[in-house]
Amino acid sequence: MSDTLNTAINTVKTSKFSFCKFTSANDAGTTGAHQGGLYIPKNSYKLLFDEPGVKGQNKERFAEITWSNGVTSKCCLKYYGGGTRNEYRITRLGTHFKEGELVIICQKSVNEYFGFKISDEAEKDTFLKEFEIEKQHTNALIPYGPNISELQQQKPSENESQYEIELFPSGETEVLTASFRPKAHILTLLGEELIKDPVMAIYELIKNSYDADAKKVEVHFNDILNPKLANIIVKDSGTGMKEEVLRDVWLEPGTAFRKPFDEFGKRMIIRSPLFKRVPMGEKGVGRFAVHKLGNKIQLISRPAELVFDDKGDVIESKLLDYEVEIEIDWKVFTQSSYLSEIHIEYKKNTDKKSFYFQNNSGTYIRISDLKETWNRGMARQLKRHTLAMISPKNDPQKFQIDLNFYNNWLDRFPGIDELLFQAPYKLTAILDKDYNLQFDYTFKLANNPTIGLREIKADKGVNITGNLRPFLRSYYEEKGFEDGQIEKLLEEKANASLPFGGLIIELYSYDLDSPSLKDVTYTPDVLKKTLKDQHGIRVFKDDLRVYDYGEPDNDWLGLDLKRVNNKEWFSNNQNIGFVYLDSANSGALIEKTNREGFLNNESFDFFKIVIEYILLQFRIERQKDRQQWIQFNKKEKKNSFKERISSFMNLVNNIEIDEEEKQKLLNEATQIENDYEKAQETLLIPAGVGMTASVALHEIEKLVPRMEETVEIAPIDPERIRNQIEELDEYVSGILSILKQAGTKPINIKEVIELAISNYQFKLDMRKIEVKKDIPEDIGMFNCDKRYAITMLMNLIDNSIYWLDTINKDKKVIFIKAFKKQNATHIIIADNGPGFKDETHEIITPFFSRKEGGIGIGMYLIDTIMMKYGKLKIYTNNDSTELPEKYDGAIVELIFNKN
Repeated sequence: MSDTLNTAINTVKTSKFSFCKFTSANDAGTTGAHQGGLYIPKNSYKLLFDEPGVKGQNKERFAEITWSNGVTSKCCLKYYGGGTRNEYRITRLGTHFKEGELVIICQKSVNEYFGFKISDEAEKDTFLKEFEIEKQHTNALIPYGPNISELQQQKPSENESQYEIELFPSGETEVLTASFRPKAHILTLLGEELIKDPVMAIYELIKNSYDADAKKVEVHFNDILNPKLANIIVKDSGTGMKEEVLRDVWLEPGTAFRKPFDEFGKRMIIRSPLFKRVPMGEKGVGRFAVHKLGNKIQLISRPAELVFDDKGDVIESKLLDYEVEIEIDWKVFTQSSYLSEIHIEYKKNTDKKSFYFQNNSGTYIRISDLKETWNRGMARQLKRHTLAMISPKNDPQKFQIDLNFYNNWLDRFPGIDELLFQAPYKLTAILDKDYNLQFDYTFKLANNPTIGLREIKADKGVNITGNLRPFLRSYYEEKGFEDGQIEKLLEEKANASLPFGGLIIELYSYDLDSPSLKDVTYTPDVLKKTLKDQHGIRVFKDDLRVYDYGEPDNDWLGLDLKRVNNKEWFSNNQNIGFVYLDSANSGALIEKTNREGFLNNESFDFFKIVIEYILLQFRIERQKDRQQWIQFNKKEKKNSFKERISSFMNLVNNIEIDEEEKQKLLNEATQIENDYEKAQETLLIPAGVGMTASVALHEIEKLVPRMEETVEIAPIDPERIRNQIEELDEYVSGILSILKQAGTKPINIKEVIELAISNYQFKLDMRKIEVKKDIPEDIGMFNCDKRYAITMLMNLIDNSIYWLDTINKDKKVIFIKAFKKQNATHIIIADNGPGFKDETHEIITPFFSRKEGGIGIGMYLIDTIMMKYGKLKIYTNNDSTELPEKYDGAIVELIFNKN
């Protein structure tokens, strides 16, 4: 028995109230739900309050909870009674739960609690046996000695029924039993409601063929123009169904035949015997897709008996000497009949001469009395979806789909091979389960070789664990986790493998304006039409597609919104993409029962985050080539405003006109230049205000709950209040320093640097980043607008914090050095992070950013301001600086030598 378990048992026995539960997905935060904290059922309100909550009113109080690892937290005990809510929770627990853990909460006194988490299965059983609790009776107060008398005295509130506060049913309660009696109509509902359209119905039947180890599946639409005779035949070459499978599996909705559950309720993956495929059907309802297609079904199947060796490999496939046949008219499954009242007859045919499958195993399904009248549009839509069902990496010799309408509906159907070849931007990214990313990128114009070819070829993978930290940090912040919890969660992610086992991404991207299309194809109309039908980023598990990712109306990665917020992004309709997953290792991504994507759990959120990171890297490289492409096709080079004004003034000076008229033109040009500079300055100030205010307000938002906790705790700690007020004052001062009218005048160098750092002190502490300074005490003043100076320094510090957060180093440092040289003030901001990956001209380009959620105006803003006051220098390495070698990351120098 571990120390944790022993202490937990003894603490329960000496506590006023104790509670235990197995943490749910919601408690662990894996469902994507917004509720925070540990859910406590209404029957256990005594753990939190003396009296139950009153519906329509919220109430809360604070207490201290100590966990078995020694961590103590000021937790909040809450009752949510407002609106439609009626629930109890404990929040700010100072720890993170894993789904399925046994959590024990013990109340020693009014404001003193102890908490324990048990993960070992044997220890869970030991704890429950100690207190004679069955697993289904957890999520309740623990019925032990000192607690019993208190529990027996509980009275129901006016708002709650007696049963809601009973610990367990009393001996006087009569226990009755009942069972579900589904109406026969439920089978029709399974087909019609769970399968959204006939295309998905066909897809489900094809999945069944795939799972049965078929190498080929044929779909025939016979007499499709004659509603009375029309029928659909789906025939495959799989291993067929034995009699017992037809009787005990196929006729049993929801059977987990191919993916059974283990003792812990998790799906076991059993690969198919012949081709070792991971089953695509998970819920056992796909077979009822035929309801969506027609009212009558005939099924014939001839099974094969597989012989295995000692290693479990198939050494022989023997055709069995019978076929099973079943015919069903779904119209008899009416609302008036119960399912158990309808008996299905099937035949076992042993007359080999009459077999449908004479020489091979397989399954034949004929669907008639069709529910929809098919047309050319539906046929071409089905063809398009059928092509999209199979992974582009699929070997046709392994699995093939043949679609036949026996008319001209599918004539001249366009493929996408030529479209993919013509794509100017191509990406192949391979990410393994340990976060190692191989990133291959190509830019090439088929009809304009003059621009040239640019390729990025990765010889080996680069670990991106750290690069994902800012993305995950933003995700957990949006979920409402506190900073301490976030750091622990990030550490857990860094030490664990990807929950979906790695992936491969192939992306083909296009620009759709006329000049660009001419550079990649001679038939732009065909390209645009095909792209309109085929665009989107699809997901595949092994050979088959996961719907409905990549459908034209499903922008599941939010590319269109990214494009709206930042024009450097590409829209969803500009791409054809494929994401490949290994079914055996991506079990954490679970398909919904209605076949419309994965369940929205934490694994799926993480899956999207990883893809968004890879797409961000692709967007950056794509935009570099896009800008070069646009510039190449422009007839005139675009000069800056100052260059054009200077050119105009030179032109005026060199022409022979009246001197008075010449001076008037020069004066007018000078006035235009001055007006431009003033307008530019007017725009720079709001940009600086916005950045400073957003940083400060973000920290204030997190500070206010901490201040609320402080004043709730008795006795009040004056020192703690004083520190929090000083922290609030620093954030407010940061905003006010930017809002105040300033103008260019002498400002204290050291004071400005300290003020910029103070706005990030909390963030620096949380990320364990040290700031070192080399600033002489007597360095004095320099000329600048204080608002600009603070904005630039904050921007550079913010960049360093972001990128230092992406690396795994024991010591992360930002180094700030200030000195004067030849009447110029120099301020250097350096760090030991990953450094710059791009050229200097790219770094200061508007809207260029590698940061998650970055707008890309920070470095452009600094460069623009420094044109007024001096010079901005960006170092791509440490060689040309006089800084210590350990500062080998990003290095930026601000040189103030004007004004």
